Amino acid sequence: MESPLIYVLILLLNVLEFSSAVIYNQYIQDINEKNFACSSDEFPTKEKIIKLFLTTESLKVYCFFQSENLNSSRGILGVFTAGGMAPKLIIMNSTYHDGFPFKLSLFNSRVLWVLDIPRRSITIRKNIAAVEEWTIKITMHQGLNIYETEGTLLDLVREPILQWSLGPEMTDALVKQLYPHAIDIRVAKCPCANDVALLGFILNSTYNGVFIGVTVSGFWEYNDTIWYDLTENIYSHLKDEHKGLTLIDMVLTNHFLVLLTSLGLFVSTDLRYPVSSGIKLTRADFCGFERVDYVKGKLWYNEKCFANRENFEADYVTITFDRNMTLSESSSCFYSKEPFLQWEPCLFSSFKTARFLPHVITFLIDQESQTGIYLFHTRSSKRTFVSVSVLKNEKPNSQPKFPNFHFPVSFSNPVGMVFHPRSHFLYVYGNQVWLSMDGGNTFEFVCDLLSNFVRKTAHCFHTSSIAFITHNGSIYMKKAGSPTYTYSGKCLEKVFTLYFDHLGFLHKLTPGGFHVGSAATGPKTVDVLGQHSRLDFNTALAPQYLSPKDMLFFAYVPKTASASSIEEMKFNNLHLGKMIEFGKNGLGIIRKVFEHTDSPLGFHTSIFTEMVEPFGIESEQESKCISGALYIELFKDDFYRITITTQDNAVVFTDSDREKTVVRPGYSSFLITEILDAKNALSLATMPLTVTTALDFPPHSWYLFDFGTVNGRNWTITLRRCNYWVQQNDRDISSPNVVKYIDVGNKLNYELKLVPNTRGLRLLRVPPVIIVVGNPTILQVKVEGHFDFVDSYHLKVEVASNYFQKGSTSISLIIWEASIQCFLVTMIPTMKSSCGYLRDMHYIPPRLIPEEAWESGVHKDRHGFNMIKTLPVNYRPPSNMGISIPLTDNFYHADPSKPIPRNLFHKSKETGKYKQCANATNREMCNCSEKDKLSDFLDVSDCKEKVRRFKFPVTQLPVVLEIRDEENRFLAGPPYLVTMTELNNRKNWQLKHNIPQNVKKMKDYLEPMLKTPVYNPLGLNLTIMGSELFHFKLSVVPGVTFCELVEEFQIYVDEVPLPFPGHTLIAVATSVVIGGFIFVAFIFQLRNIHPLRAFRRYVRENPAHQSNISVSA
Repeated sequence: MESPLIYVLILLLNVLEFSSAVIYNQYIQDINEKNFACSSDEFPTKEKIIKLFLTTESLKVYCFFQSENLNSSRGILGVFTAGGMAPKLIIMNSTYHDGFPFKLSLFNSRVLWVLDIPRRSITIRKNIAAVEEWTIKITMHQGLNIYETEGTLLDLVREPILQWSLGPEMTDALVKQLYPHAIDIRVAKCPCANDVALLGFILNSTYNGVFIGVTVSGFWEYNDTIWYDLTENIYSHLKDEHKGLTLIDMVLTNHFLVLLTSLGLFVSTDLRYPVSSGIKLTRADFCGFERVDYVKGKLWYNEKCFANRENFEADYVTITFDRNMTLSESSSCFYSKEPFLQWEPCLFSSFKTARFLPHVITFLIDQESQTGIYLFHTRSSKRTFVSVSVLKNEKPNSQPKFPNFHFPVSFSNPVGMVFHPRSHFLYVYGNQVWLSMDGGNTFEFVCDLLSNFVRKTAHCFHTSSIAFITHNGSIYMKKAGSPTYTYSGKCLEKVFTLYFDHLGFLHKLTPGGFHVGSAATGPKTVDVLGQHSRLDFNTALAPQYLSPKDMLFFAYVPKTASASSIEEMKFNNLHLGKMIEFGKNGLGIIRKVFEHTDSPLGFHTSIFTEMVEPFGIESEQESKCISGALYIELFKDDFYRITITTQDNAVVFTDSDREKTVVRPGYSSFLITEILDAKNALSLATMPLTVTTALDFPPHSWYLFDFGTVNGRNWTITLRRCNYWVQQNDRDISSPNVVKYIDVGNKLNYELKLVPNTRGLRLLRVPPVIIVVGNPTILQVKVEGHFDFVDSYHLKVEVASNYFQKGSTSISLIIWEASIQCFLVTMIPTMKSSCGYLRDMHYIPPRLIPEEAWESGVHKDRHGFNMIKTLPVNYRPPSNMGISIPLTDNFYHADPSKPIPRNLFHKSKETGKYKQCANATNREMCNCSEKDKLSDFLDVSDCKEKVRRFKFPVTQLPVVLEIRDEENRFLAGPPYLVTMTELNNRKNWQLKHNIPQNVKKMKDYLEPMLKTPVYNPLGLNLTIMGSELFHFKLSVVPGVTFCELVEEFQIYVDEVPLPFPGHTLIAVATSVVIGGFIFVAFIFQLRNIHPLRAFRRYVRENPAHQSNISVSA
């Protein structure tokens, strides 16, 4: 027997490992959720989650610890503060992850903490674009207690649809007038920020107009929705056909709003570029289609978030009409790429000329594999099939990529096809649901709804949840890619729809109000559908013993059952992965579902069950036949007669023994269907083929189970509690559905740890996760996995670039054995073979200058030399023609109101153009930011005021380049070879670099193509023989990276000797003068001439004459 110390050590090791990681599917106690609350206001709210909004101002968050009264809360917070404990705010999305701790001191001595985050600490961008909404988590630890709340953060400044007014705002009274006329509801949500959503009513013929509600908080409160009237905007594009206007469908893409109305299709202008406050719409014309066609039209959209959009990413929208084509029409299906100005027929020419043209139910563009996927239905034969075509020049090719996939005849009522957001999970739905994970090549059966059918779906990317909304209001839920699904109940309202907000909370939307359910974050669910969900059914089960851990359960269908009730007495795929519970005691996991076509009699279906807890058996007090010996023989019509051979009159059958099951290990079980007399009963065998002769069961060798309905049904089928924890290293991964960029020649590791929470179940050493790659041609994916000594599964996915081909693919990690109750069952990281939006190159100067020195303009080295040069106003560097003849177009430290120096020569006057200061009259109008004033890039050279200053001569100056991305930084080296140019066409500089053999081959190959020298950035040295400003640009050669890695730096060379020809002329003149003196001295010496003696003699021979001066008195 193992020592208890071993279990303690294992527990401690797991605790230490969990402390540095993110754990999903692990639940927090409700009491902690109630005590700890946070809000964007100074007062706590009653909402389940916190909604924060980022504006141009700083973000403020307030956190509270709620107790019985104010004094108690103040005391608890005082204890936390004294112990150095305060909450921490974590902000994350698929590409960003950061934490912000609260201050330890309380806010103004009040009972709350406050956090003030400047906008620039979260994002510096303010341009309007599709930007992913952040999820936030505020946590605080005290010992073993974890206090946590979650929510979202939405950037109101950048979200495109929020920058427009859709029309005149409507009052509550006007909105309520729409309720009686609403016959359906449409919801369209922003692909990147699911809390930003639009809600529209489909109205009956008694009311005209298009009315849309907008929310920024995910429909949590009905009053937070702002309603707009778009009727007049749409009427302005119509002539006289104003009657019967209503919304039919709508799609909100990353940059456009598409509205299908009963009078036409309308598309907005690009939402990123608001030219006015009111939204502008244009009408798309479809020749030959009228109101009766638009009413039956549908819009189809493959939802993808294009935050940090790549050049190969674009939105596509399809419109289908439910009618056959006429001779004058090219198609009943059209698709378009943004900006949705031109709509092309979905069908190519070969389909149009076919004798029996199938009806196009929908057409979707799969951007991962660059294919177009059709869902066809042939009405004459009632057959449905999927066809996949390769896109060429953004149009489907007539040659299919795969053989067509034909669904069985039972799939007779197809309704639609949809991609789960940001994934390659393709669902086809109708009276059945099918799933493809390979781009439409093959499909797997999910469920059969028989006479019912799915009319629409709702999806959540954050939790991978999918809701199937059926025609009769029943709701089925599943996780994307998971083989299991469940019945969640039935909505009693006739007009409703379902919507998942950004965190995965389920909302039921009706004309009169919103009802919030729960996300798949715990075992406790909230029913918002109006009718409780039932997974079990009312019939008897017959258990069949297989092993101490395994049992079969056969569902009994009486001969007298009506045809309509037979289907309600069967197991189906709905029960897969659920738990069967017995009221007495016992618990089992349903692993497989079997359907029997011929035998055994009375049992149409059965389930294979793994027992967690043994099921309770009948006692002698509950059944008098327990202690008897049994003789079993075939009676008639496949019924078996069970006879009690024990002579004791107390051992008898009673009427309460009906629908109980006789079970003996190693033999077929027998379900008692009828009591003939006290000693005889009729039964059905669960495995009749094994009963070849009569059987004798001695006393106490068999058991009796009561899974019947005679004494009240005592068994139920319930959802299984979450059985797996998912652990991620929070230092490497920001989100389970992370977006990662892989450059040419690079690779990335994605690691997970799956911790089983399977009490009482045997653990098979079978990998619990399935890996599916959406487009395996883009990237190379290598998977490794192993179990550790505590049965946790460690998964490592290595993704490497494949070819020099841009594209993206989703990689799905499906925990196939996980319960649908788990928050995280499917992880869908997206890998982009492209340049990361944060990847760039930086010049590392030899000496760092602090920021405050740049402000003052003074930073001296140890010799007293100032390393910063403030450029003159309207400065231009010299040219090769002379220091006073600048020929460059680039100004530095520009000010249009000041004179331009060095502008005397004609060629200098012809050059020089303002960029930032174009059309400005003074420097203030140039709008130069502090960042622009310090930037070395040419496009903001007008703003540049100060540069690095070096003393002449500059020799062998190291040029060090560093490449950085969101995770790593490294020095540029092979294969990242560079080219270097001087942007002002100055020539008096040169580079020296190392040329190993591998670099020499690349250099010889690239230089004839690029027609410029190529350098190795490792060991690159610069020598400058000129003076004043040099502006260099370094670029990484193409072919070694998807990024355009460019860096610029500026150097000012000062204290230079006189330039040519001044220095040369002075030297020559000095040499001539000195040479002349030497020559004259030589001649004097040769002729024996002594100038000094002659001068002295001259002085003696000419003495000075004295003057006689007299003065008379």
